[in-house]
Amino acid sequence: MATPKHSPWLRSLPLALALSLGGGMLVAPSALAGEVRFGAEPLDTDDAGKITDAGKSASVKELPSLPGEEVWNLHLWAKIDKGAPGPLYVEFYDKLPGSGKRYKAWAYEHASYEGEEFVSLDLELEGDVGFNRDHTYTVELAQLDNKGKNLKLASGQLTLVFTEGKPEDEEDEEDEQAEAQDELDSFAGGNEEGGGGDGEAPPAVPPPTTKKGCRVDPGMGAAPGVLVLMVLGAGVARRRRR
Repeated sequence: MATPKHSPWLRSLPLALALSLGGGMLVAPSALAGEVRFGAEPLDTDDAGKITDAGKSASVKELPSLPGEEVWNLHLWAKIDKGAPGPLYVEFYDKLPGSGKRYKAWAYEHASYEGEEFVSLDLELEGDVGFNRDHTYTVELAQLDNKGKNLKLASGQLTLVFTEGKPEDEEDEEDEQAEAQDELDSFAGGNEEGGGGDGEAPPAVPPPTTKKGCRVDPGMGAAPGVLVLMVLGAGVARRRRR
């Protein structure tokens, strides 16, 4: 009995289908096309949380630190495609010097994520928890899939720039303010001898004087002595009239 012959393309069809399906699984994307932007200040968004043109213009790729400190205040905005309710992770990756091997420097867990499309977060990055000045970090927003593997939702790159300390003119101004405060404190406090704030003793009070047999008291006691003189003068005038 003769064996039927098949054309070459028909014999290769099952293999082609298998490769096609297998290739489709191999090239299946492990990341979704999201968007992430960084700001030194909160980025402007509309009522729905979508970034505005002003917010896009204010976004940065280099983030300055607080003056003289290795602390960076980061305002992050992201657009996430097909996010699911559950923790959302913001992961920062750096490279080891020499080998260039990538490692996770730090991660933040946004536990209250509910699958919304737009996310705005305020993060504080500190030098003592893994961040280095003048380093460029790859920032990835990710969730765990049902197999426990990271599913990258959005990514971007950010460079942390160190800002020098306060200028000298600001330090001089602070010194002047401190001196002015010291002067105010000295005026308010006085000295141990009961004098004024400038350290001078109170003016001396002259001793009481005697005039024509009448004792005249200075200061608050002067009023009675003056009245006595006025009474005596009135009596002399009456005698002369008589």
